Amino acid sequence: MMLRKTVKELGNHSFIYLLGSTASAFASILLLPVYTRFLSKADYGILEIIDSARYLLVHILLVGFMPAMTKFYKEADSENTQKDVISTSLWCIFCSALIWAICLYWFDKPSARALLGGVEFVAYIDLGITLLFIQVVLTTGNNYLYIRKKSTLFLAISLSRLGMNIAVNLYCLMVLRLGAKGMLYGELFSTGIIGILLVAYLMKQNGVHFRVKLLGRMLKFGLPFVPNMLSAVLMHRVDRYLLQKFTSLSAVGIYGLGYRFPFMLNSLLLDSFGRIWYSSVMYEVAKQKNSRETYAKVTTYFMTIYMICQYILIVMAPTVMRLFAAPEYFAAWVVVQIIGLGLCFYSIYTFLVIGAYIKSKTWYLPISYLLSACINIVLNWYFLPRYGYVAAAWNTAITYFVFSFLNFLIFRKQYPIPFEFRRLGFLFGTGIILVVCGNALYLQNNVLEFIKECVFSAILPLIVLFGPYLDQDEKEGLREGLHTVLSKLDGVYVRIKSR
Repeated sequence: MMLRKTVKELGNHSFIYLLGSTASAFASILLLPVYTRFLSKADYGILEIIDSARYLLVHILLVGFMPAMTKFYKEADSENTQKDVISTSLWCIFCSALIWAICLYWFDKPSARALLGGVEFVAYIDLGITLLFIQVVLTTGNNYLYIRKKSTLFLAISLSRLGMNIAVNLYCLMVLRLGAKGMLYGELFSTGIIGILLVAYLMKQNGVHFRVKLLGRMLKFGLPFVPNMLSAVLMHRVDRYLLQKFTSLSAVGIYGLGYRFPFMLNSLLLDSFGRIWYSSVMYEVAKQKNSRETYAKVTTYFMTIYMICQYILIVMAPTVMRLFAAPEYFAAWVVVQIIGLGLCFYSIYTFLVIGAYIKSKTWYLPISYLLSACINIVLNWYFLPRYGYVAAAWNTAITYFVFSFLNFLIFRKQYPIPFEFRRLGFLFGTGIILVVCGNALYLQNNVLEFIKECVFSAILPLIVLFGPYLDQDEKEGLREGLHTVLSKLDGVYVRIKSR
């Protein structure tokens, strides 16, 4: 009963977070035909490198504060202490981000030469630095919403930001013809407005406090995340910089577009789940009697949904690229498949590292990240000059496998959880066989290829639903869940029709 309650809460909040992420993803996909015709492959390469550098610096600036905020807020013994945690975190992050931004502006020209190959790109660097500052503050505000389980408010904010972003992007691209700068201006406008409103909301809810002793304890918990996050960003993003170094910005653009689709799906599922998991439910499950068995079951259920979704995207990759990108980007479908495979290895780390949070063993985390980042750099340095962006994709997949395997080795004794690896291995192996068969039957006729992809996409979900993969109790729970969702949808339809 407790397991079903946990799964239901995870499902409800994750679904609301998923709505916001899905809206953003669908908007990105539907606008790809516009973006890929108004942005050159070099423009996409510039945006990929700017985003990668910003991604790196955001995680450095946050100094492990997001997990520290969550842990100390959940362990606070009073409402006033909770407010102190949020307020202290906000002002420390705001001040450090401002100092970093000022320092980075002093080095914008050398950064332009190092990252983009010339000082003429300095304007892109300056826009990226401004976005960095705003994004750091916005991330802090979003984390507060996750902690308080305000998923509906987060959805409203996300949709508002998305609408403003799209409007400004289209105006800058189609009317002003600003190229990559237009995309950065659109994000700057929408993120800036939402950031200001969210900071005002945090101040109203929590006041203006700064507790030095509390900050010290939070830093002690969060500092191990600094090398952890730095290595994580290198693991995810260093290939763009090395691609630009060894090949061209156009190659970065193709790789970045192919990478975008499976990682977009990863964000839809893993990030939506993680917002409620890391900020609340993971700590609540730890207090239950059969917590480790619950962790194992949640892992199985989430990974089953995740792998099926990535499988469908992998199978449909040629048609997806044909529909949503300009013809010169079609070759990126190979990248979609390889990165999708790698992300199936990567995503399970969410559950393998539970012990680091529950047992406050965060200083173990940098080990797997540092080793994986080093492996990724070595592989890319050797193979990129020879095989280009396809090598970058395979190197990423290999790195993700090594990363999750290392986490399993590190934490299996620290906090043993009876994961159902045999069950998940069956699902993963079956998916691999089906993808290989589908690729071997590639058809030159686009319509026939689409039909074949649809057929193969349905096979794995049908095996899960009607084969022995689920036991009878799980099938019954799935039927009840579907019945509840359909009843709610029917109620919404009736209310709309009655108006």
